This record gives sequence, C-alpha cells and structure tokens, in this order.
Amino acid sequence: MRPVFTFPLTFLLAACATTHPIDPTVASTSLADAQVVEVELSNFDFTPSTIRLDADKAYALHIVNTASGGHDFTAPEFFAASRVAPEDVASVRDGQVELGGGQTATIHLVPSAGTFSLICTHTGHALLGMKGTIVVS
Repeated sequence: MRPVFTFPLTFLLAACATTHPIDPTVASTSLADAQVVEVELSNFDFTPSTIRLDADKAYALHIVNTASGGHDFTAPEFFAASRVAPEDVASVRDGQVELGGGQTATIHLVPSAGTFSLICTHTGHALLGMKGTIVVS
C-alpha cells in the first residue's frame, strides 16, 4: 500500500486559492475606506477622459450622467480585470454601466493593473468624442 501525501497537496491547493482567487467579488468590509473617484458623463464627453487608479486599491467609482439623455460607461476589459463588490455586480452588465439622463451609479471595486479603453456605446457617441482611457498602475 502506498502512503498518501495529503498535507503537501492540501498546502499547495490552499496556496493556489489565496494567490489566484476564483471569486471576482470583493467583501464589502474591505471597501469601507474606498476612495471616491467621480466620472462625469455629459454630451459626448467623459470628465476626466483619462481615469488614473492604483492597482489593488479600493475605489468607489461614482458615475454621474449630467446630460438629459442616456449614456453608458463601457469598459469590459477594465471590469473583467477588477474585483467588483457583490452588491454592485448587477449594475455592471457585460462590462457596461447604463445611465439614463440625470442618473448616477456608484460601483465599488478593486482594479488590477493595465490600460483599458472606455467608451459610450450609444449610436455615434464615441465618434463624437465620448471615449477615454482607464490607467491602473
């Protein structure tokens, strides 16, 4: 009969689980001191057009649509690379936050490093200048 080496296997699995989390969400308690970053959506513009964040730091991304018509904040690669708080996951559909005129949304997240494109996917809005970049370093 061969001996079973469960301790090393258990240790290895535990190490992998802690360094490569499978669950893309963030516990709400870790976001208690999240830095608020406001992004304004207006007619054919994001302000700021370049959003700079620090990797692995908690943020409350406060998105404000100041226009009377709808806009969206679309950054699928950014959201895929971020850990979004469970209570905010439903607000981010396919990497997009949709806002009607005058609406706001706050998304709590912890981003990973990278440079990501940001656009409004409403017809013609990106062509008219409604695009930007999210830089996470």
